Amino acid sequence: MTAERTLREIELLRRTYPRVEHGAGLDWILFRSFPLPPGWDRESIDLLLLVPGGYPETPPDNFYAENGLRTASGAAPGNYEENHLEAVGRRWARFSYHAERWEPHADPMLGDSLATFMLAIGQRLREAD
Repeated sequence: MTAERTLREIELLRRTYPRVEHGAGLDWILFRSFPLPPGWDRESIDLLLLVPGGYPETPPDNFYAENGLRTASGAAPGNYEENHLEAVGRRWARFSYHAERWEPHADPMLGDSLATFMLAIGQRLREAD
């Protein structure tokens, strides 16, 4: 059931982010050319999300971006550490980011899900710091 739910959620994410890939074990999701809001030194990045083994009861934790990401002013973002993770054939910078609340539901449309975590990531990136 958990793998089925995760796969269903990934398919829903594809409606917004068409360039989504995932690992065979559904343990990672790669968003290619994830659009960045104003305030960054580029328009898009590759973004990686790790799906924990206990998902959906255990929320995703942190997210990963291309190394070298900077704000429009040239500063490194806050809570960002380069070369933190080796995955999907390359090294990634980590954004230390944690869900403030997490309330999954049997129906991902009624509770927290990968989609709500991605909305929170979008909000974090709009801060551009």
